Amino acid sequence: MQRGACFAAVRQQAPFTEPRMPGRAALLVLALGLAATAQKPTLTLDPPWSTVFMGESVTLTCSTSHPPGRRFTWYHNNKFFRSTEENSLRIENINMGAPCRYQCEAPGSRRSDPVQLTISNDWLILQAPYYAVFEGDQMRLRCYGWRGAKVSGISYYRDGKKVEPSHVNSELFIKQAKTRDSGRYHCTGSMRTEIIFSDVSSPKVSISVQELFSSPVLRAAHSGDPIEGSPVTLSCVTQLNPQKSDTLLQRFFYKDSRALGEAWSSPDYHIPVAGLQDSGSYHCEVQVSSVWKQSPKLKIAVKRIPVSRVSLEVQPLRGQVTEGERLVLNCSVTMGTGPITFSWYREDSNQSLRTETRSSQRMVYEIPAATETDTGEYYCMASNGNAPAPSPRVKVAVKVPVSGATIAADRMGPEVMAGESLNLSCSVESGTAPLFKWLHNAQELAAISGLGPPTAVGNTLYFGSVQLGHGGNYQCIASNQLSPQRVFQARSEILAITVIEHASSRVVVPVTVSFLFLLMGVTAALVFYFKCWKKAEGMVFNAQGRDTRLPAQHEPPGQRLPPPGSL
Repeated sequence: MQRGACFAAVRQQAPFTEPRMPGRAALLVLALGLAATAQKPTLTLDPPWSTVFMGESVTLTCSTSHPPGRRFTWYHNNKFFRSTEENSLRIENINMGAPCRYQCEAPGSRRSDPVQLTISNDWLILQAPYYAVFEGDQMRLRCYGWRGAKVSGISYYRDGKKVEPSHVNSELFIKQAKTRDSGRYHCTGSMRTEIIFSDVSSPKVSISVQELFSSPVLRAAHSGDPIEGSPVTLSCVTQLNPQKSDTLLQRFFYKDSRALGEAWSSPDYHIPVAGLQDSGSYHCEVQVSSVWKQSPKLKIAVKRIPVSRVSLEVQPLRGQVTEGERLVLNCSVTMGTGPITFSWYREDSNQSLRTETRSSQRMVYEIPAATETDTGEYYCMASNGNAPAPSPRVKVAVKVPVSGATIAADRMGPEVMAGESLNLSCSVESGTAPLFKWLHNAQELAAISGLGPPTAVGNTLYFGSVQLGHGGNYQCIASNQLSPQRVFQARSEILAITVIEHASSRVVVPVTVSFLFLLMGVTAALVFYFKCWKKAEGMVFNAQGRDTRLPAQHEPPGQRLPPPGSL
């Protein structure tokens, strides 16, 4: 069989005449048409097949939302065909072979989408829906013999491959069409042709199952990872087929495969204030009736506000601490969200003194009883997952109050010879950086009796040459302070120093006087001796000169004078 030229008998055809209207009425109609937003009517075909046999009849129906009572215009292959008052047009005894393209136009609307009708005079045809088939739609295909002849042993093929339906009859029914059902279909069967039974095959028909909506994509309204505390909007973006613009889509949002509530008609999912707990893998699903599609996963990593302006405060203020007191190091940040990890360090060690994580912008490290070994520079570091931020360094001075002052001399006894040197030292049992003050006879050390002061260096009092006026009672006072209001003192015991005169200075006067007396005595004795000797010598001289002879006189024994040298 061959396909012929396009021709048909049309029932109730009437000539089309353009009505004449007054100018004002024409403007009114034009205004109404513009206000109607120019919607398209819907053109349907009955029976609903895109291919029919020559000589059969079909009915075209033009459906519109406008009220009835106006004329409908029909077009065939883009040319004016008929005008009717009814919205349906019956075409009988079709005897054309070339494809026919029909459209309709309702008052105040645009032309409808075309309906394609193929006229065949083959023995066997595959009848498919004339309308567009979308995902999820039911689709019926019919293997139909010439003028309703019975066909047996029907088989269906798609792209040359046999389709195996659940049951075989004259129709192939697909309950929910999918895009993968698109292809070139044909059918085969056995039927009586003229006077014999023959195996026949239908012409191939292209069937396209259109996508109802595109595969969704989940997008974040912001660029980059969101910051904690900021709003986040996720949009499930899909494109609905324009022919199905009135279809209501439902969206479902998921985080880590867990549903975030019920279905959404809006394409957006809002997180008013993002937190770390909102980090995860998100995706969305778009669904309508039996069609659903899932978006690729979108990873959202909520970042914390980086910590900044880290400071370290010390209590007591200025870091001046007395041994045994509580030392508090308070680390805080001005900005930074989420759990923050605080660490404390001392300058001489890379090992943290303490590390703790809390959902707070302030953290305290406490030393209950500070010792002198806790003296040094301290700093803290804070991090909430970003690079750690350090604080400025602060100095901590732990001072031990002075106690147990002791005074001592650099000799065994308390007596010092005048003119000698003397060192007095003051020591303490404990105390940080003590200062020393000296008392002499209960008064602060100064010039002593005009003799000049000794020299005080550190904890030592140095006498270069001790004088008698340096003797007396000595005492030292050790002191240190944390502040002008916190001064500590320790007094030593009293040390008595006695200055003794040198021995040579004590005997010089008595020795001189004795020597003078002795010298005077010796001189007197010598004078007396010489006087006596001269007298004796004179007596002898006088006696010899007179030459008087006297009788010898005998001195009694023991009455003789001693020689002059014996006196």
